Amino acid sequence: MDKEIKYIALYDIQGRNLRVSSPAAISKIDYIGDSIVKAGFKLHLISPSWLYDEVKNKFFFKRSTFDLGHNKKITFSSGFSFSGKWTRFLKIFYSLLWLFFFLLRNAKKNEKIIVYHSPWLCLPILWAKRIKKFNLVLEVEEIYSDVSSLHPYFDKLEIKIFKAADSFLFSTDLLVDKIGNSKPNYVIYGSYSVSEILAEPEKTNKIHLLYAGIIDQIKAGAFNAIESAAFLNENYVLHVIGFGEVDILKRRIEEINATSKCKIVFDGSLSGNDYIQYCQKCHIGLSTQKMEGKYLETSFPSKILSYMGMGLRVVSGQIDCVEKSKIHNEIFFYKEDFPEEIARAIQKIDVNLPYNGREAITMLDKEFIEGLRTNILR
Repeated sequence: MDKEIKYIALYDIQGRNLRVSSPAAISKIDYIGDSIVKAGFKLHLISPSWLYDEVKNKFFFKRSTFDLGHNKKITFSSGFSFSGKWTRFLKIFYSLLWLFFFLLRNAKKNEKIIVYHSPWLCLPILWAKRIKKFNLVLEVEEIYSDVSSLHPYFDKLEIKIFKAADSFLFSTDLLVDKIGNSKPNYVIYGSYSVSEILAEPEKTNKIHLLYAGIIDQIKAGAFNAIESAAFLNENYVLHVIGFGEVDILKRRIEEINATSKCKIVFDGSLSGNDYIQYCQKCHIGLSTQKMEGKYLETSFPSKILSYMGMGLRVVSGQIDCVEKSKIHNEIFFYKEDFPEEIARAIQKIDVNLPYNGREAITMLDKEFIEGLRTNILR
């Protein structure tokens, strides 16, 4: 199939660190981009993302297009490397203006264009759509006016772009009801990637638990996980890897290990195959972030998919976005945000029974690619 799909997002190639972007967003954009190609289309990523303030090696960057191979290419906007408060506004304005004129020159009537929703992109997308009348597929990860409003003006633009979209890619099932299910839509929780089996849990009497991810006291996933160790016996070992507020975590681990029969091991931050091997040596992955906060309505915990894709069973708080998902039957839930409850959910799991979360992730992957081919991008 020769049809090209334009995919607009604030994006940078992983490792370049030149343009404003989110690592979590990049990961999902990469997965959706690969899925578009697997569905039989060509992919043209378009990034109007402006340069970080720290980029000062040259004053002006020309528009550039790179062939990524495998029917994929990416175009970066031209831009300036300003760093002051007011000049930063100018470089953002320039990038958004560049996007508007890019679409005027390149978008076609009724062409399907995917846009990763950001408050910054609303105005140029709305203007260009009004003139060129392309078909807008809006990828919505969160409702910014609910979670992190930039300004009342951007909140109004967000409502307008939701109304203007012709179809949606949502991050959770809850967004379908919140924004509207009268238009074509598909729910994609994250990256449906299945890791190669590089390791297995050791055949001992120990049950190995895992928390892998950001260590912070706001969502408190790592801290909730280690507190549960005090309510587990010597048959369990809890492994923690990640980055963030490590010193605070390590001090609390020392305090818990002094009295707990279940010992906690912190092994720093890992990546690549080292990360996969470490995780696959464990039986159960813990997704134990706080069960309150508006972000839970729209943010599906990515570590659940990651754990399942590596073959681990998953313990999670009974939050709506997970409980109402297609994979809720694969998850072991606890109902209240207390360490005793987390420990009870862990203890209910028989690791000797057959389990293959990888199959569920593979099925979601196949369904998404088919959904792109036959519904969203048809």
